Amino acid sequence: MLRSLLILPLVPLFFLFGCGSDEGGEVISVVTPETDSRVVDRDFLLSLDDLVSLGLKSGKSYDVSTLPGGVEAGLLFWRVEGVAVEYEARIYDSHDDAVSLGTAPAEEGSGDDAIIDVRDAVYKEGIRDRRKIFRYPAGALQPKYGAYAIYGNMVVLCEGKDDAEGWERCAALIGALDSR
Repeated sequence: MLRSLLILPLVPLFFLFGCGSDEGGEVISVVTPETDSRVVDRDFLLSLDDLVSLGLKSGKSYDVSTLPGGVEAGLLFWRVEGVAVEYEARIYDSHDDAVSLGTAPAEEGSGDDAIIDVRDAVYKEGIRDRRKIFRYPAGALQPKYGAYAIYGNMVVLCEGKDDAEGWERCAALIGALDSR
């Protein structure tokens, strides 16, 4: 009985390392470069309506007059593994515009160094929605979006307390868009 309890946690490792073969030379990768990339080019153009049709709930629409190259932008909500998550999606005319014009504002609005003070931000629209209190009891405002991704003509900021959590949520959205 005790021996089987000690061996039980090792069973997944046997499958992970013991089921391979040197014959055939085939290597199976769990993570493909496409799903691990934060910049994904696609042959189609997205709109905020496409995200809503995917199941995201529309929140606010943002004025894009001060977002270089921006066509539309908005706050959206979606459940990822049972957790309500917020996204800020910014739509551009093309993938090239999203990369060349959208990267700097996305970096400004996400990550540990995100600018969350309206006085310092270049793109001020929706800045209050980019702040959140993650750690209690300190109560200090922190950036809400831990990461961003560029998918086709969309730049999306993804809620997360850090880059890893934000990227997980970006990857979930990319996966859902790719499988539609």
